Amino acid sequence: MRSRAIISLFLFILWVSLGKVLAQGSSLVLQTFEENFVIQSRPAEFLPDWTGNDVRGSAARVFQANGEGLNGSRALAVQTISSFDAELTIRVRLQEMSEGKVRFFAKTLRNGSGDRGVDVFYAWSESGEFTDFERLEGEGAFPNEDQDFRQFEIAIPEDFFGREVFLLLDIRYGEGSGTAARWVMDDFGYGVFEEDTESPAVVSVRGFDAREVEVQFTEAVDPVFSQFLISYELDGIEPISALLSADSIVNLAFPVPLEEERNYDLSIRQIPDLAGNFLRDTTVQFSFTDPTDIPKKGLVINEIMPAPRADLDLPNGEYVELFHAGDKPYRLDELTWTAGSRQAFLPEVWVSPEEYVLLVPANQESLWLDYGGIIPVENWPTLLNSGAELVLSDSLGVIDEVSYSSGSWGDSDLAASGYSLELANPFLVCDQSENWLPSISLIRGSPGLPNSVLDLTPDQKGPELLNARFLDSKTLEFSFDEAISENLPLASIAIDGDQAPDSMLVNGTQVIYFFENDFELNQIYQITKLEVMDCSGNLFEGELPLEIFLPRQAIASDVRINEVLFNPITGDPKFVELANLSEDYIEIGNWFLANWDEFGAPDDLERISEQGLILPPMGFVALTTDPSKLKTRYPRSANGIFFQMKQLPSYPIGGGVVSLLDLDQKEVEYFEYSEDLHHPLLRDPKGVSLERISLLQSAKENQNWQSASGNQDFATPGRENSQILPTDLIEDLIKIDPEVFDPEGSNGQTFTTISYSLDQTGWFGSFRIYDLGGRLIQSLAENVILGTNGFYIWTGTDSQGKRAKVGYYVLLVELFDPEGRVQMIKKTLVVGERL
Repeated sequence: MRSRAIISLFLFILWVSLGKVLAQGSSLVLQTFEENFVIQSRPAEFLPDWTGNDVRGSAARVFQANGEGLNGSRALAVQTISSFDAELTIRVRLQEMSEGKVRFFAKTLRNGSGDRGVDVFYAWSESGEFTDFERLEGEGAFPNEDQDFRQFEIAIPEDFFGREVFLLLDIRYGEGSGTAARWVMDDFGYGVFEEDTESPAVVSVRGFDAREVEVQFTEAVDPVFSQFLISYELDGIEPISALLSADSIVNLAFPVPLEEERNYDLSIRQIPDLAGNFLRDTTVQFSFTDPTDIPKKGLVINEIMPAPRADLDLPNGEYVELFHAGDKPYRLDELTWTAGSRQAFLPEVWVSPEEYVLLVPANQESLWLDYGGIIPVENWPTLLNSGAELVLSDSLGVIDEVSYSSGSWGDSDLAASGYSLELANPFLVCDQSENWLPSISLIRGSPGLPNSVLDLTPDQKGPELLNARFLDSKTLEFSFDEAISENLPLASIAIDGDQAPDSMLVNGTQVIYFFENDFELNQIYQITKLEVMDCSGNLFEGELPLEIFLPRQAIASDVRINEVLFNPITGDPKFVELANLSEDYIEIGNWFLANWDEFGAPDDLERISEQGLILPPMGFVALTTDPSKLKTRYPRSANGIFFQMKQLPSYPIGGGVVSLLDLDQKEVEYFEYSEDLHHPLLRDPKGVSLERISLLQSAKENQNWQSASGNQDFATPGRENSQILPTDLIEDLIKIDPEVFDPEGSNGQTFTTISYSLDQTGWFGSFRIYDLGGRLIQSLAENVILGTNGFYIWTGTDSQGKRAKVGYYVLLVELFDPEGRVQMIKKTLVVGERL
């Protein structure tokens, strides 16, 4: 029983409520034209109680106009032509009314360049036959121009109340030239209207651009009074224009740019609404910001969907998500959106701080209505699956730009499976092309929401300097281990000698400074200040001052192959060491290492460095793929110069050729290596390098190469060789160094060098080693043509490769000069033993 009572009470309340609604509704009937038109002409109705003589679905004759109504709503529109006048018949139901009137809003829109307007007449009839027509407002009320909506009223004849009658609106092709104006009507109603007695008020005032502010009222305001300049004053300054951009919005332009974040007082007076109610004199204080002044990275390209797929949770459509990373509202209608070579323009949309908005193709807007803020883009630039550069810009430059490729997903399966690419941290003020990550969301994307890979963990480590070099005599480049902020001042660098840059460029991990004056070749410059910061604002904290040199480009006579490790300990890298014979700093980064193909031509070329490599005067550099492992294996060389190449050419363990090529890929020198060149007493060549004995002698001479000394770790990468022929040795006719040596290397070199120096070419000679008993132990050379200088080495072995006994030996040299004269030279040398 109690339940029935409750239900009865509820029905009673509902009946009373409905009665009130019906009573209120019976005094006013309103048609807003928001309901879809049924495309059919008289006598059928295209809306309840509405018929037209030619209703269409396109912008011709009688049609529904999207976005042309009050506040951007739908409206009814008419396009007349010379052979067509529109006739709109409205069934007016006055059975329950004893008073009232007809009220609606109308305007014209420019159509073509002529001056032909339209004329609007109306007539009443009880039967549907119309005879007595009256003009709606005066002649010329609807010209061919863009008007603001005006409110119109039509009186209902008193004897029609209590009955059902018809109202005809006749929109006629006007006088003039060209096509006729387009006529638009909205919010048609009849009955008793509640009179508007409320004065309009100001809802908000905000910046619109650098010289303009937008004033929003609580209701539609009079289109004439609202555009009087005298009605407004901004801190004592009158605007130069006042434009009613919407029925309740006025844009005020001022003669000078307004100051960012300054507080202004805007005085407004004598502005009426459409009912004639005047705004009380009002002063509004607001803080001005220019919404079109969008700094770089103020809007961030935060997520992209280049390769959508059907039958997934997300709609099958491309999108680009923008994130507002700034601290003031932005207006986007001055922005350009570019993907690859195609460009599109954004409509007027306001975006607030930390808001996400989706750029989507205009014809797919309906797919994304459930995903937050949407910006439909006409002429959508297709996002290629293989990759493209994406740019968001305005008239002043780029706001954000990133690129992606098929490799950005890191996995070919993810790239082809409908996953979006997301940024982990949209607040980084750097190029983020390398920071794309595939979405880990269950629906394979996070449009309109914080990214699924979001990671705002603060970076507290400053950038590390990887390389500093001159690109030319006026350009200095610094390379770091992470992306660098583009918001760097020119004063971020200081160099001794009063050199100051006149411009700069930040490109990812590189900072490039451009100078007006030339730097001098081979002069040492000191960088005394380098205030560079990463994307998180961490400053470079490397040791200063930093020395830098402007090198000259190396030439063929500057550089030699000096040491090669082709058979490393398992797990260790190989290396090739180069030596600088000059007294200058030279650039060799654009040179190449290579091997030989089967025809003896350079093959498998590898550029030494894309970033450049400076070799100091008389210096050495070990080129390898892993400097740290090399330093660990050969600790005595840890302070040498090492350079990491991405890859060395193939240098087989069994033997091959190391070829050095200049920047024009012309072969400068080659070394044909093999294990046969190692010291004959070396038990295991693994991990032992071959060192060049003399940089003045050809690399093609086998005797110019020897195993690195055991007491120097069996290799000397990045520093002077353990087995060298001093440059001052070749002074006397014949010289031996050292005169005492141990072939097993227990005390110094494992061989001795026998050098000669002649006054002219054309000599022949023989070099032989004898024991004290006169027996031939080893022949180093027999009747060979000699140069003006050269050398031979003896490793302390006999002709059978066995170690010579400890003791004294005699070097016998026979020399034949160009005239046939003979010189016999004897010198003593000693084979020592392990101490």
